[in-house]
Amino acid sequence: MDSVEFFGYLIVFSAILTYLVLGLIIGIESMLALYGVPSAKEWIRRWYTPAGFRRALIIFLPMLQLAYLFLELIPSLFGMDGERRPLDLERIYSGVFGRDGKERE
Repeated sequence: MDSVEFFGYLIVFSAILTYLVLGLIIGIESMLALYGVPSAKEWIRRWYTPAGFRRALIIFLPMLQLAYLFLELIPSLFGMDGERRPLDLERIYSGVFGRDGKERE
């Protein structure tokens, strides 16, 4: 293995791990925002602009679906009754930034 191949693998693995870690963070924070947790909304408003958060929701959609599976669907299959909301990106976005995309307090 020469150095070019090594750095190629390094870049690919780094990109994959970065996507997984950021996706996990966005997935958990978005699930919390779906249920209206104030600290999650504040965190999203602090780190994202409305357009940036909309892009992050689309880019990390597979990780959001994975978080929804593990945090919503599987517990409901085991009989943990509670409020279960559908995974709706527009509901998450409007809960944090409002329908018009402006920050809400």
